[in-house]
Amino acid sequence: MTAKRPLLALAVTMTAQALGSLCLSVPAVVAPVVAPMLGFGPERVGLFVGIAYLAAMIAGLASGQGVARVGPVGVTQLAMLAFVVGMLTIPSGAGLVLVAVALLFGAGYGQLNPSAAHLLNRHAPDEHRGLFFSIKQSAVPIGVALAGLLMPPALSAFGWQTTMRLLAVICAVYLALLFLARHRLDAPLPAPPSRRRRARPFSSWALARVLKDPHLRLVSLSSFAFAFAQLAFTTFLVSYLNLELGWSLAVAAAILAASQIVSTLARVGWGAVADRWMAPDRLLGWLGVGSGLSFLALGALGASGTGGRSLATTIAASVVCAITSMSWNGVFFAELARRTTQANMASFAGAAQFLTFCGSMAGPVVFGELLRLGSSYSLAYGLAMVLPLAAGLALLFKSRRRTSERAPTASGG
Repeated sequence: MTAKRPLLALAVTMTAQALGSLCLSVPAVVAPVVAPMLGFGPERVGLFVGIAYLAAMIAGLASGQGVARVGPVGVTQLAMLAFVVGMLTIPSGAGLVLVAVALLFGAGYGQLNPSAAHLLNRHAPDEHRGLFFSIKQSAVPIGVALAGLLMPPALSAFGWQTTMRLLAVICAVYLALLFLARHRLDAPLPAPPSRRRRARPFSSWALARVLKDPHLRLVSLSSFAFAFAQLAFTTFLVSYLNLELGWSLAVAAAILAASQIVSTLARVGWGAVADRWMAPDRLLGWLGVGSGLSFLALGALGASGTGGRSLATTIAASVVCAITSMSWNGVFFAELARRTTQANMASFAGAAQFLTFCGSMAGPVVFGELLRLGSSYSLAYGLAMVLPLAAGLALLFKSRRRTSERAPTASGG
């Protein structure tokens, strides 16, 4: 049996997640400048991200089979390969090619969480599982922050096509380095799956199990709402700040990066809270409520006149959104880990992620369509508060109801 290597597993999964998040965030950061060069409106980046998450949903359902066949690190290498090919292809800029790139990005990104969940469920200490999952998930805002910090100067120094090729080289180098960690982290592969198991290649059994369990169903459906808000926030924040509030691209991207740095710390903090002081499902409820209210504040920037558009208030609203709408993921996977076994973790994570990525797909597409139909960014952000707020209240109501059912009655002794 492979020895537990928690720090190596955390480093491997964090780096892969950060690179995947970086690659998937680049189109949103460069859209205000690059999209018009290609003949598209900046709002069409929502369609690109939506297509990517559609592919991620399907890839996530297949991840259990992939982990069983080539191991979690092998699956991570396949994900990196998808990003390498996508980044090398994207400089052509043709419409159909961009669709293919979105599908490649999604196929890679959809494999990262299930394979990481399998690795961390095996290697992380049980008493600190929530913290480990949250630290790993902090790589998502790290990747977004890197996109915000690096893309504006890279575009100026190298041009956007060369920048994409440089990102492909970075992903290729990491893919090669993963060979060094593979034998240390992956357990010996099990026997080839039975004929019955091969008949279910997309883990539909795991999705059915998630939907059948009342608690997992509520948590997973809530993740749809949270992911909807998260992707609407990250995909359009730079365009909102640049095109509607009038900040330069460099300032807008820097605000995105700053919000993601804060979100990175928040994810670790919420993981510690889930381990020590509050049940993960209840904490998810409060984060949903906070996300809805913070979206209302962000949208108010565009409706408050010039007095509401100071740099301080813009940063504050963006940071509060990041602390809530960007910081729930590690707590979600920790709750999932509490409800499943190590053997089924990759399949269940892929199944739950299917519902999460439904929200990730829908958020940018719906938000982009609102803009295309004439909505302002501020109104669209205000409308986006509804889903996370409703999901948060549902989780809190369920948690309170469960607590009251467990409380002893006066006559019960």
